Amino acid sequence: MNWATRLWARLYPKERLDELPTFDQVRFVTLVNIGWFGIPLLALLIAINLVFKNYDRALNNLVTISLYVFPTLWLTYRYKLKLASWYWISTMYVAAVWGLYTRLLAHVDVHIEMYFIMIALFSILLLEGKISVIVSILMAISYATARLLVFRQLNLPFEIGQFNSGIGVFIVLTYVTYTVKKIAGTIQEVVQQQYKQLQQKNHELGELNHVKDKLFAIIGHDLRSPIVSLKIQLMNVQKGYATAQQYEKASAQLQQTVDGVFVTLDNLLNWALLQRGGIRVHPTHFDLSEIGESILQLYSAELPGKQLTVTTHYETAPVAADEHQVTIIARNLLHNAIKFTPKGGHIQLSTRQQNGRSQFIIQDSGIGMTAAEQLEQTTSIGATSYGTAGEKGTGLGLEISREFVRLNKGQLLIDSIPGQGTTVTVEF
Repeated sequence: MNWATRLWARLYPKERLDELPTFDQVRFVTLVNIGWFGIPLLALLIAINLVFKNYDRALNNLVTISLYVFPTLWLTYRYKLKLASWYWISTMYVAAVWGLYTRLLAHVDVHIEMYFIMIALFSILLLEGKISVIVSILMAISYATARLLVFRQLNLPFEIGQFNSGIGVFIVLTYVTYTVKKIAGTIQEVVQQQYKQLQQKNHELGELNHVKDKLFAIIGHDLRSPIVSLKIQLMNVQKGYATAQQYEKASAQLQQTVDGVFVTLDNLLNWALLQRGGIRVHPTHFDLSEIGESILQLYSAELPGKQLTVTTHYETAPVAADEHQVTIIARNLLHNAIKFTPKGGHIQLSTRQQNGRSQFIIQDSGIGMTAAEQLEQTTSIGATSYGTAGEKGTGLGLEISREFVRLNKGQLLIDSIPGQGTTVTVEF
């Protein structure tokens, strides 16, 4: 890094500037430019005035550096930017009024339009909101007053063209100030809103990534355990069984393990497709009672293992929905009912029509859920839960069911009492 780069970094500290709001960054750069460009310019004017023996103006330039420029820079580099802005504008105004006063005493017509124009311009850059418009109007009034005093004090003819031109400049400045501030405010609001939306999206993305990582870690464990069990059972099959009962028991366990792996993998695939928006609804006309019978066959091996009693009560319940997705919904809900119902419990599947809506209902005598647990189960993925036989769950099946219900314009209702059971109703 050469000396010029180091000097620039000292004059405009980027890291510190980046921490400031946008308007304060504009203030800082403006005030620093005023100071560091003003010092050599005033030094040159002092030298010129001394050469031409204009000692009073040289003294005035020196006072400007000492009382106006240096304090402004000092406040700026301490990041008291609002105070620095007001100090600079106020001192410029005092200098303009004092200059007018001294020239009138000397009976010299001095044109101070540039002072007031510069103050109006600086107010656009340094002052916030409507206050910059007020300052511009004040400068216009000050200009008009100053010109009238000059004409009267020096007995000069009133120059209406010059007077009107000056007032016109301030009208334009006031209009530009108001318009620029209004547009800048609108842009800032839009940028802030977009920034908040971006932060929200980043937060949601972070949450999704967290859920994804946790979910895959849990599923990886859940898949490993049944696959290891499946491998052991297959080895036992190769060795053979002494009795038919042992073979029948092993076959049932094997089927249960394979079914569990299949459900987990199928849920994982469906969840991934849902996240990518790769699932579409293909509605057909069918009866919900047909779904009940098909999913019961999937769990024919698990139900005897937990000694669960299943009853059915099917009434006609026609729907127009995606049959495959409704099957997945029913399968996951029945899987949860089996998981959270203890040995010897009861599960009932039923369908009906109520208030013009077709309903599929799964009622169990399981452990039930509190209101907080119901909220967690319906809003959170990756929250580990355990069934009555130690089965681990991730909430993925319920989340997929909820999304498929939404895609098919249905509604999923959960009514649960701790220790008494849960009733899940899906209606279309």
